[in-house]
Amino acid sequence: MPTTVTTTPYGAAAYNALRRAVHEAKAGDPLQLVTVVVPSERIGVAARRALARGDHEHPAGIAAISIMTLRRVAETRSARALLAEGRRPLTGPALADAVRRRLTNDPGPFEPVADHIGTVRALADAHRTLKPYRDDVLDALGDDEVVAATVAVHRALEADLRTSTYDETDLLRRAAEHGGGDEPVVVLLPQDLDPPEVALLEALSTTVDLRILLGITGHDDADAGPLAVARALGHDVHPDGEAVPTAARVLHASDPDDEVRAVVRRVVDDLATHKGHRIAVLHASSDPYARLLHEHLARADITFFGRGIRPAVESAYGRTVMRLLALPEHDFARTEVLAVVAGGPVRHGDRHAPSSAWERVSRAAGVTRGAAWSRLETFARHTRAKAANERQREGARDWLIARHERDSETADDLRAFVEGLQSSLAAIDAATTWADATSAVRRLLELLADDLPPEDATAARRVDATLTAAATGTTPPSRRRVVELLELELDAVLDRVGTIGIGVHVGPVSEGVGDDVDRVYILGAAEGLLPPRTADDPLLPDRARERTNGALPTTRERTARQHRHVLAALAAAPREGRTMSFPRGDLRRGGERVPSRWLLPTLRVLGRDRGLQATKWREIGRRLESSSSYPAALLAAHTPASAQEWRQVAAVAGTLEGDETIARAHRLRRGRASDQFTLYDGNLVGEDVPDPTASDRLSPTALEEWVRCPHAYFQFRLLGVGPVEEPEEVVQISAMERGFVLHDVWDKLVNAALDEGWAPGPGEPWPPRAADRIEALAESAFAEVVERGVTGARLLWEQDQRTLMRDLTTWLTKDDERRLRLDEAVPIGAEYAFGEGATPAIGIALGDGRELRLRGKIDRVDRRRDGGLAVTDYKTGRADSYKTITPEDPTDHGQRLQLPVYALAAREQYGEGPVHSEYWFTSLKGGFTPVGYDVTDDVLDETRRVLRVIVDSIRDGVFLARPPKSSFWGCAWCAPDGLSTEHVREVWGRKQSGAEQLRVMLGEGS
Repeated sequence: MPTTVTTTPYGAAAYNALRRAVHEAKAGDPLQLVTVVVPSERIGVAARRALARGDHEHPAGIAAISIMTLRRVAETRSARALLAEGRRPLTGPALADAVRRRLTNDPGPFEPVADHIGTVRALADAHRTLKPYRDDVLDALGDDEVVAATVAVHRALEADLRTSTYDETDLLRRAAEHGGGDEPVVVLLPQDLDPPEVALLEALSTTVDLRILLGITGHDDADAGPLAVARALGHDVHPDGEAVPTAARVLHASDPDDEVRAVVRRVVDDLATHKGHRIAVLHASSDPYARLLHEHLARADITFFGRGIRPAVESAYGRTVMRLLALPEHDFARTEVLAVVAGGPVRHGDRHAPSSAWERVSRAAGVTRGAAWSRLETFARHTRAKAANERQREGARDWLIARHERDSETADDLRAFVEGLQSSLAAIDAATTWADATSAVRRLLELLADDLPPEDATAARRVDATLTAAATGTTPPSRRRVVELLELELDAVLDRVGTIGIGVHVGPVSEGVGDDVDRVYILGAAEGLLPPRTADDPLLPDRARERTNGALPTTRERTARQHRHVLAALAAAPREGRTMSFPRGDLRRGGERVPSRWLLPTLRVLGRDRGLQATKWREIGRRLESSSSYPAALLAAHTPASAQEWRQVAAVAGTLEGDETIARAHRLRRGRASDQFTLYDGNLVGEDVPDPTASDRLSPTALEEWVRCPHAYFQFRLLGVGPVEEPEEVVQISAMERGFVLHDVWDKLVNAALDEGWAPGPGEPWPPRAADRIEALAESAFAEVVERGVTGARLLWEQDQRTLMRDLTTWLTKDDERRLRLDEAVPIGAEYAFGEGATPAIGIALGDGRELRLRGKIDRVDRRRDGGLAVTDYKTGRADSYKTITPEDPTDHGQRLQLPVYALAAREQYGEGPVHSEYWFTSLKGGFTPVGYDVTDDVLDETRRVLRVIVDSIRDGVFLARPPKSSFWGCAWCAPDGLSTEHVREVWGRKQSGAEQLRVMLGEGS
């Protein structure tokens, strides 16, 4: 049968040639079946539209026209015969299993890396590359050790899989052997075909009327690409001097981000006069252009279609599956488990797993990893006990009971979830066959939701298909191999975005081949991006490929193919509709870029300089379009691309009205820049701030927090916001936890001595049994903090235990000395709590008719010989910052309120009389130093004055951030990022004039 080869430019001319060829093939019979072979489904949609439109010479119509790819032609003609032989399609898992089996039996030079997934992937890719070629090509590759071993693996795989599976190459070969069909075939714009594809065309040429439409660019190589296809079919084609296509405009921008924004603005302008499917935006390199284009087009609300930007393994579902399977490698680390829950479609019961509640509870329980998950059981038990204790109190707080019960239930749910994870993953590890392993994986994935968004639903189907294919594997399974297999399959293919032919076409330059559009943009036309830098194939390097006389393309030949794609993509639009762009630099990698060598023909045409070099492009800068910067380009744009850009332009022009967000931002900036104490600095005058005198839940410590930093008080006490301490970051037991341990032991010791009747009398030392009791109490306290997971590294904890024991035992003799100093005082109470349960809060008259009710807990109360009281508050740090306390300034400007308040509470409980209050620094580090005073009427009057200022300031909404005295010390509230607080110090200095209460209160003003 005759074979007709016709050359045509790309773009509209190619589809005119298609209409003509189909019209001729039908020979006047509209019902004559014609098969149109296209390079891809996308070009198939374009061909269908072109035929449906028709033109003035050829009537519109797609009746009796079948449009498919060459490989689909092969499938329709040969798949049934291969299936009848008992062969099944070769899946990725089956190929990977065969490669592993071959590496196990005979690894050869791959032995050092035979168990690595990269080796499996590389050999599988090499097998696919070599499969279309016959033995003479394989023999020509040479006998280099790695090359020869790669060919040997390929041949072994082919022998192993020949009788049980088939792939696209097998379909093409079988279709070529059987020929078949008699309807005319039109081949539209064939590109680089491999030998089986050429063989099928040769077979068709012997039985059907075959018409081939070759696209030409003016820079075609007779030994490659479309012209090589014609030569293989016996046709030497010599195109008539077609001019190399060039662009009408060149745009340059500061970096790829600005380049994409500039192009999207031009697309917005184009959409005013052109339909979306008549515009193509193509990029030279997927990184970073694919992601940037998808983001900015979506932001501009422009419908588009094309290749996706991320494989299934990077979808939320894919990431969750991979993270689930990797949990044992991380010893079920809390951060990893919660990342799985928070980042993926994980179910708990009939709802999404409560990641926030689980994170909070696991952190409070001190969970880190592995066996530490058992701490959830301890946490649940303790919180239930707290709920029970609260329920027994007079005036029990229902909200607190509910919170404790909710936390205990959350801890139980999380523990059950993690135990289920551990069980499911253990089942995968225990599997001895791939069928068992894949079944165990499916049971694990029952944790994931079914109602998934489209991207995740696609990933879920691929996971399911991979597991189905892997179930027949014959190599020993393992969880690691399951992970590697899923990575291979989920990372192999990018999903498509949108519907082909609906909206703007977005994709790599290679996908511009066969487009017929009015506007085409090619981005990233800079050296290093177009053409991209490519590495040599380590298994089939160029030195081996060169021996095949062009059968296997070298890096240079693949680069030439990319150049043809660029020219074909440019030709998809008329010259006035072509734009190429390049970035002048790259903020991600640094450095300056120059235009691509493939952009030079356009630059020389625009600059009217045939000798122009790429490095001299600025000499013709006035003939190019420039995006000098984001603000300048945006203000010069005819049409902003997105709602954000419209608002930015309007804001600059002063026409942005009614936008409260922008208005508030301006007020915030002005307020913070002024010397006035404003709403944006913490001035909440007129707001509904809780009055401290209306509550009985405040403590002296809480009021001290306001003095140290009003802003911190506002965030922590009123908003409930505070710094988060991660259990994983605990290296050593904290000072606070050390204090809890010491307080707990001493309080229990004193109360036990009082209850059991062996407390020391006036002038008496602690009896010997006290040392034994301290040791027992310490062991119990140490076990409790270990169980809560707050002790940090084991070696450091062992050292800390020794330090704590020294402080605990030294305390006995130091307490004997203290009691002698305090007029041979004797203990009468420890850990006395007021404002808790049946014990009322202490009421303090402020001297203006108001009363402030405070709660607290006194560490120790002793009775002196004169009947007076000694009130002690244990401190386990150093005394340095407390030495400014004097009887004249007993509260240190409001920073130390416990001593006078505790004195009043002790009088209320233990009777009137003189009271001596002191902080006692009960550690060797603190030197067991006392700092205190006798609580006189003058002390109480000064305390009332300070309390009035604090209460009034809180009620009036004074919450200015007060930085630490030295910028060396961080502040989690003033500088949440953990950096310097110097900027807060500058604001504090400027704003105090507007916060006179603070200055007077803190002794920093008159």
